[in-house]
Amino acid sequence: MKGSIYKIFIIILFAVLHSCKEREDIIFEGPYHARFTEATSEILENYKDPIDLNLNEPVVIELHVAAPSPTSTTSIEYEVSGTAVENVDYVLENGENKRVLIPVGEHLGEIRYFPINNGESTGDKTIKFTIISVNNGLEAGFGETGINGRFHTVTIKDDDCLVDLRKFEGTWEFNQNDGEFIYDVDVVVDWNSNNRIYMVGYTGLDTTLFAFANLNLCGGEFEIPEQLLAGSNQLGGTRSEGMGSFDSEVEIINFSYSYDYAGPTIRTVQAKKRQE
Repeated sequence: MKGSIYKIFIIILFAVLHSCKEREDIIFEGPYHARFTEATSEILENYKDPIDLNLNEPVVIELHVAAPSPTSTTSIEYEVSGTAVENVDYVLENGENKRVLIPVGEHLGEIRYFPINNGESTGDKTIKFTIISVNNGLEAGFGETGINGRFHTVTIKDDDCLVDLRKFEGTWEFNQNDGEFIYDVDVVVDWNSNNRIYMVGYTGLDTTLFAFANLNLCGGEFEIPEQLLAGSNQLGGTRSEGMGSFDSEVEIINFSYSYDYAGPTIRTVQAKKRQE
């Protein structure tokens, strides 16, 4: 009986190892093509606003070559369409060329762009990128008519819903790291923008240091984009870590942030508006 069980075990083990080897031997054999790595993405329209202070890098859309390394530069031509208008709703880096070049020996390329904040409630808009041609004998996308991977659609999210910005103005109590450090911050609305505030003394280090935050008024989201910490030449840059939030009555703001002087330490804040 034991011998039979042992033989069955050996047979099963051999079958498993054989199937694993078969899976390892499977190699992509084409058709070789260039494609967008992802089919969709989205970005808030105020991501790069204001351009002169906001140090966020342009948004990247990745393309890749699914083929052995070509022996010459891969040139991917694309076109844009959609409800968003170039140079009105967004700007393409090197957009006059509508071409992505991938050097010899590499497989990844990118389109870089940033949205333009219009400060008006105009609804979400889309940019549709379509690969129209590829050299080096590669197809544009794959499958029937190249539908897979040939397209990428960006949704530029509107952030200008009707919220009374006066609710943000005033003194807020910042509770940092669950009671580790509690201090007051003055919040001032930028009335030249539909969704930006300034936080004076927001690190708690110095009441003269301030940073701005961009608001997604439609989604109740709060973000400190990459920027230099104003009021100091020594503390370097600052930014929120991920997207923060504010409640519908604008009485609580939650976010996490870091700044260069303090190294990689991330501080978590719950801010409550002081009642007058």
